[in-house]
Amino acid sequence: MLTYANMAIDAIQNGKKTWINTYVAEKSVSEPLEAFVDSQTQFTKQVAKTWWETTGAMSESIVKHFFHN
Repeated sequence: MLTYANMAIDAIQNGKKTWINTYVAEKSVSEPLEAFVDSQTQFTKQVAKTWWETTGAMSESIVKHFFHN
């Protein structure tokens, strides 16, 4: 499931980079924008990973508590 989330994140972020490369011709402007998109990508993937791990651990704890007594 996390793989699909990362694929979606990459697709959106690559769309942003394509837009930047298409419409921002000045390198002094486009390079910082691309660096910002890269930072967004790393941040968003980390948030997705943390959410995945947290909800997985919570679900496992609930199942153990209710079904393994």
